[in-house]
Amino acid sequence: MSAILPRFPSLDDSKWLRLICLAFLYAGQGLPIGIYQVALPAYMASLGMSAAEIGGFIAFVFIPWSFKLFAGPVMDKFSFLPMGRRRPWILLAQTGLLLSFLVLCFLNPEPASEYWLLAALGFLSNIFGALQDVAVDGMAIDLLREDERAQGNAFMYGGQMTGISLAGAVSSWALMNSGLILAASLMGLCVFLILLIPLCLRERPGERILPWTQGIATSGSLSLAAASWKSILTRMFQALLLPMSILLVLIEALNRMTSGLLVAASPVLTVQELGWPPLDYSNWIAVTGVIAAITGVILGPFIDRIGSLRILKWIVLFRLFTFLAMSYFDNMWGTFSLFESFILVNAIATQIVTVALIALFMRLCLQRVAASQFAVYMALANLTYSMGSGLLVPLSKLTDYSGMMLFSGLMLGLMLLLLRFVNFDRHDRDLLKLA
Repeated sequence: MSAILPRFPSLDDSKWLRLICLAFLYAGQGLPIGIYQVALPAYMASLGMSAAEIGGFIAFVFIPWSFKLFAGPVMDKFSFLPMGRRRPWILLAQTGLLLSFLVLCFLNPEPASEYWLLAALGFLSNIFGALQDVAVDGMAIDLLREDERAQGNAFMYGGQMTGISLAGAVSSWALMNSGLILAASLMGLCVFLILLIPLCLRERPGERILPWTQGIATSGSLSLAAASWKSILTRMFQALLLPMSILLVLIEALNRMTSGLLVAASPVLTVQELGWPPLDYSNWIAVTGVIAAITGVILGPFIDRIGSLRILKWIVLFRLFTFLAMSYFDNMWGTFSLFESFILVNAIATQIVTVALIALFMRLCLQRVAASQFAVYMALANLTYSMGSGLLVPLSKLTDYSGMMLFSGLMLGLMLLLLRFVNFDRHDRDLLKLA
């Protein structure tokens, strides 16, 4: 049996294996986002469903991403260390995601007549997508070196954006040409193929590939194991309540609310107001997503070199100007490919913001409770993303799409103001007191 061990490589031994594996895993959790955030909302818009119905659907199915704060402490407390600290959870989440697509394929609900059944199935898929997200984030914090974090986040969120984009385009094509069964089947096949990656890779040398194979828990995993619930929760809340932690949560909340509102408004605006065919919308989201992902991967090392905080300030300022300009030139959205260009530019800028912000959140984490602490950050981020999508419901009754762009610009302006007060030297001193 020992002769078989070297055939399965270890993520801890190879930087590029780490980066590529994380990218594919993030692509996997992007699949439910692509079908439920891009393809189905565009399809619903083509059926004449209202902005409130579509925005409410997106907000509801992504609520599970707000529950990640509960998953983090569970993963820090319970783990099968002989197979790795995070890998068993990733395998569980991937299996659940695969089964959720099979259930969607079997039930095949109609969006208009079985709205809440479809929303419930989307909720189920995103439970497993969010669970995997927590496990993969914990793995990234455990395995990525300090000088790899921005580049690692570029690969991770590049993978997720690619997964969202391709899932959105492929699912939209399947919905328009055959129906939900084909779309769900294709997503299930993609999840199965991605599941093979964590099945064949160890986190650290010497660990087991499967529970019944040979291997042991490594000293690195054992040293980070939490002793008790009290230890996990006490250290987590101490770290979360540090001043820089609270400040960055507020900054990310403004960023995610802006993105959530735009994502919910775009399919209704483009399909119903600007007259785009639903497939054109999904395909353009796919193209811009892939371009943004590639841009993020290319710029990842430069963000590490220049500094995530410095890059973040400039890109947020740029996004602020683009939203204000779109609000002012609303009468030109249907001409000169203006709105198409805005979607592309915003996708690239948002990807850079995400890469920079997530690197900063990783820097906030206390390693012993990294999964718990990071999961809370991302749960709050996703809660505010859902809140942003949900804002489409009241805002659609109070203002037009130009007013929504202005409102988004105001949120970005406040975000830029808060960035001036971020001080990581102070946070590092505060973390030393907790270690």
